[in-house]
Amino acid sequence: MYRFEDDRLLTGGGRYVDDVRPANALVMRVLRSPIAHGTVTALDTTEARSMPGVRLVLTADDLRDDGIGPMTPRSRVANRDGTPAIEPPRPVLAEAHVKFVGQPVAAIVADTEALADDALEAIILDIEEKPAVTDVVAAAEPGAPRLWDEAPGNRGLDWLKGNPEETDAAFATAAHVVELTVKHPRLAIAPVETRAVIGIYDQETGRYTLTTPSQGVMSLKAAMADYLGVEPDRIRVITEDVGGSFAVKIWPYPEQILALVAARRTGRPVAWSASRTESFVADAMGRGRVDRAALALDTDGRFLGFKIDALADIGAFWNAVSQTIVTTGAVRVFGHVYKIPAMTYRVRGIFTNATPTDAYRGAGKPESVGTLERLIDVAAERLGIDRIELRRRNLVTPSDLPYDTPMGETYDGGDFPDVLARILDASDWARLPGRQRASEARGLKRGFGLGLHLHATGGSVAERSEVRAMPDGTVLVRTGTQDSGQGHRTALAMVAAEALEIPVERVRVEQGDSDKLEVGGGTGGSNLMPIAANTVHRTALQMVDQAKAVAGHVLEAATQDVEYGRGEFRIVGTDRVIALGDVAAEWERLPPEQRDGELGAGCVAQLDFAGLHTTFPNGAYAVEVEVDPETGAVRIDRFTGVDDLGRVINEPTARGQLHGGIGQAVGEVLMEVMRYDPDSGQPVSGSLMDYALPRADDMPSFDLAWAPTASPNSLIGAKGVGEVSSIGAPGAIQNAVLDALRPLGVEHLDIPLTPETVWRAVQDTH
Repeated sequence: MYRFEDDRLLTGGGRYVDDVRPANALVMRVLRSPIAHGTVTALDTTEARSMPGVRLVLTADDLRDDGIGPMTPRSRVANRDGTPAIEPPRPVLAEAHVKFVGQPVAAIVADTEALADDALEAIILDIEEKPAVTDVVAAAEPGAPRLWDEAPGNRGLDWLKGNPEETDAAFATAAHVVELTVKHPRLAIAPVETRAVIGIYDQETGRYTLTTPSQGVMSLKAAMADYLGVEPDRIRVITEDVGGSFAVKIWPYPEQILALVAARRTGRPVAWSASRTESFVADAMGRGRVDRAALALDTDGRFLGFKIDALADIGAFWNAVSQTIVTTGAVRVFGHVYKIPAMTYRVRGIFTNATPTDAYRGAGKPESVGTLERLIDVAAERLGIDRIELRRRNLVTPSDLPYDTPMGETYDGGDFPDVLARILDASDWARLPGRQRASEARGLKRGFGLGLHLHATGGSVAERSEVRAMPDGTVLVRTGTQDSGQGHRTALAMVAAEALEIPVERVRVEQGDSDKLEVGGGTGGSNLMPIAANTVHRTALQMVDQAKAVAGHVLEAATQDVEYGRGEFRIVGTDRVIALGDVAAEWERLPPEQRDGELGAGCVAQLDFAGLHTTFPNGAYAVEVEVDPETGAVRIDRFTGVDDLGRVINEPTARGQLHGGIGQAVGEVLMEVMRYDPDSGQPVSGSLMDYALPRADDMPSFDLAWAPTASPNSLIGAKGVGEVSSIGAPGAIQNAVLDALRPLGVEHLDIPLTPETVWRAVQDTH
């Protein structure tokens, strides 16, 4: 079935932040630093404050007067020696120093956009410029410009996980060691809808209401309460429709705090919407990692050890959960589908004069998987072993399951050899030489790239689901997860309808209001199916069990004599039935003492997530590209995929998720990169005129298939899907391009593989 949401969204019925802006809302604009690194020597807002229509100007001094503190990280990890990471305070508005282009310095609140823009121009901001560093490798070098006195070498974190002693021993005794440096540049996330905020303050109740696109309102509620210094019950967060996120809208941002402060100070709603230019300098960015990787093999090509010594570009400040992303997020799939007994990952988080980074679709896992898949291809070439055979020899097999990795994960299912066999068959690997000859006849080089992948689903387990039978025969489901375009409402409705044995059209899913549910960790880590859907399933069954007591009361039968099926309660062995909706109506008519006493919770149930939250969706992608050596242009000709998602609840939606992740992988490998001027720290790809996103004609047709295996960790049998293709596709695409260039003498190139990059590499081999 298709998604319930689509008719409304495709006919203009979406309700995004700008659609619900109150008529009397004031407009906020943010003055941002034009300098990457410097000392603020003057900030004069006198003229701006006196301009017509200007209701408020906020600076760091104003926030200090209001008791607004720095934006502290929402998750933390310790250094490998047990000491805490270095966390320079991140002010909502810059104080004495600026650390990146785009850092908020002041905010204007005015009657209209034009008046606010004019007032921004009237602010006098002088900054004494200091040397800046935006490249993570350069920032880690001795003598690099230093961002923070407390962070020598610009190092904010030094973290390690694995079995380092065993890894050292494996490399010391290995017959072959293959080393490679793989760069994963920072990316702008750029969803269709930019970030936006409406802040409201109720003078009578003292409550704040924040309307903003998000991936979960409860985490934002907690963050706003912390930063504003108020109790959580004074914060309400609302998210309606969201035009894409890919993690960028999960986090708390300065603009949300500023809008709420401004609403309290002015007594009016305050609205802010980011321009696309603002998004390029103010939104958390993705990736930004350099992997110095090595693979140890024995004489038979068996993997003995794998290690990465990484530099992670964290930007000028730690973002909300970036400490987790570059550490624990990166290692959950370390080694992915391969049996490698010794593995070690070390990462140093390095401060740079750039926008902070955080999770982006895959959250550290695309880098780890992509690096290993690239390393395997290089190893196969250097050792003279077929790359398919090298992978086959080292796969975790069904007989190895449950398989414990050196990183602490236990794979609960999967048949990786079967997936490899299926992808070779589906991609018509045997006839590749003929297609290569046909490309050669047209002056093109055809390359075949393969990549296997695995995801360890996760995200927050703070999920509480509610299932409530309504008197009109419908069922209301409430969830703490948040749809940002994936079709959550339809998927959860299908799960509830199946459990209750009713038509899916009778189920309504609510999300995105922190006043409606007390617990919810939001959407992230591909957690909808493993966490939310399993909890909805359990809650629906719990509601039925509770409602049997009410049905028995109405039918004048003992609860144990009441059975349920197809939306009706029946006295066993009789034709006396009552519909679920009628039971709900009768329950609501009962006096409170009966509802709260002998009949229990009746027709509404709430349950928190319980059980193991991790599933391991996996698969393989085969990609064929054509490369024009004369121009460096790359065209993806064929993309074949086999994915094990467990049970697929809604096939069109699952395919859509895979398509979207593949599209982002195409951009990541072939064109996307956030570039900065190395001297000034100015972004030079800070608009859609300069930052290349993939378009429809950059996409091939996708040939995707399923290879489901069971997941003991999932009651409903479904595994996550949202990040699978963004984890698996980059390595396969990169391998395909490098396979095409291999006959020309090119072993490795870092992404993005733009026409210029490819062309120059070809020229350098001549």
